[in-house]
Amino acid sequence: MAAIAHSSQPPSSNRRARVRHKVHVPAYATFTGVLSGDSHDLCEVLNISEIGLALQSTSPMHVDQTVDLCLTLAEAGGEIPALARVAWLSPSGRVGFHLSIPDDFAMRRLQEWLLLNAIAAAANAEASMSPAKESENSALPQNHLQHDYSDLLNAVSAVQREAESMGSDLEAILSLVASRARSLLRSSGAAIALAGKEPDTMICRASAGESAPPVGVTLHLGSGFSGECVRSGKLMSCDDTEVDDRVDQESCRALEIRSILAAPVRSADKRIGLVEVFSAQPGNYSDNDSAVLQRVADTISAAVNRAMRAHTPPPQPPTPPKPYTAPPGSVLFAHLPEEAEKKSAPSNDDEPGGIRLPRAHLILLMAAAGTIFMALGFLSAPWIQPWIQAKLQARAQAAAEQTVLASSRPPVESSSAPKLSADSANLPQLRELAAHGDAAAENALGLLYSTGDAKQGIVRDESEAARWFTKAAENGSVPAQSKLGSLYWGGRGVTKDDNRAYFWTVLARASGEDASKVLAPFIAARLTPPQRAAIEQQAEQWLQQHETRAHTQASR
Repeated sequence: MAAIAHSSQPPSSNRRARVRHKVHVPAYATFTGVLSGDSHDLCEVLNISEIGLALQSTSPMHVDQTVDLCLTLAEAGGEIPALARVAWLSPSGRVGFHLSIPDDFAMRRLQEWLLLNAIAAAANAEASMSPAKESENSALPQNHLQHDYSDLLNAVSAVQREAESMGSDLEAILSLVASRARSLLRSSGAAIALAGKEPDTMICRASAGESAPPVGVTLHLGSGFSGECVRSGKLMSCDDTEVDDRVDQESCRALEIRSILAAPVRSADKRIGLVEVFSAQPGNYSDNDSAVLQRVADTISAAVNRAMRAHTPPPQPPTPPKPYTAPPGSVLFAHLPEEAEKKSAPSNDDEPGGIRLPRAHLILLMAAAGTIFMALGFLSAPWIQPWIQAKLQARAQAAAEQTVLASSRPPVESSSAPKLSADSANLPQLRELAAHGDAAAENALGLLYSTGDAKQGIVRDESEAARWFTKAAENGSVPAQSKLGSLYWGGRGVTKDDNRAYFWTVLARASGEDASKVLAPFIAARLTPPQRAAIEQQAEQWLQQHETRAHTQASR
């Protein structure tokens, strides 16, 4: 999500990077090349996603074998060629493949078919819930389905019924809804977060797609896009992350997100969660999509309420108070009135040791004591004053000695000229400061080259920007460390390297940089636990060495 922090728990292990959808619209695959031979038999596709599928096959294969496939998907507008690698085999003849579709147009057709398949799945679920309509919907997968607004609303209604049929299994419902929302809204990712134990935090409970945060990530609701959606309680849309100040542009670029749609999840008058969908295309979502996502948020709210009722014991009737039987001779709730209590209170006049004097006598005694103290002070002043002056002079002399001893350098006369800084320097001054190792100036030069500046004659050059960001990051600039991690993650200006991306991002996150908190969990999801542990140890050693070096230079 747009407002992201550190991962509270590692994402669950699964051999599939994306959820595969059961096939509800006819889908088949044909082997081409070596496996085809003279046979053109169609193999039935059992489940499918953008990057993988499973089918029933009779051809002998082995794991990691690469084959050419031709997908025949009903209503997809023709065949879709794909390169497939065998991921797993089963004794019953089922084969799992990793798909690679290099053609963008073919990938868009596959995504359109997945949307069609999701609508058909929702409609079939609705038909199974309503036996009277079974005959009417029996031919639904074979008919051409127009995925217009009415079809989407019907599909969302069917998803709501499908979620209700799952009872109080909240995790399964959230996973289903996230997958359905991603398909129905033509998104590259979808995520559902619910309120955590700490204030202003939410935990990602379900996600679908590579651009969505992993399950278990803690989302800190700051001043960003997601936080504003939860605080305002209104559905929000970001048409282009490149020009929207509410999102972090670097994180969105690294995750290839150009548009976002978010809706709050409510329970009674409280906002308990958030559902978001992401797209790599700017302006991907319309007003109709907003209405669909709001229906999805209502489905999540109903599921949360069912789960809470299922896990909350019914209220017990209050235990009636035990009847009280007054002992013989007692008077319940009886007490003396306040005036009577005051009158009946015993007097202290007769208590031993008590001295009672008239008020006038006490005033005379206090005045006499004050006069005596003033006289004593006046008489002893000639002896006390020299002693006080000697103490004050000794203290002033000691302070002067400590001031001189505190610094071994001669005093430097203050100059009225302001000190040159990277914030106020022009391009020649920035280069001069950077030549002397000023990290802020090096980072400023990296920013100029990353965006370009026509007024100063700087052409956009991400390789040159990466060079300056590297210098600044090595000299301790936290913003440069965050930028450098994003560049290595996306492979912009440098060779893509997840290890280096995680190293610099972890350094920036250790200093509290917000964008690195968002990006770090995504990079960590691509590394093994030993890799993450080794990189985090290297980052800790780097921080210790840098702090020691900085302390040594400051003491010189």
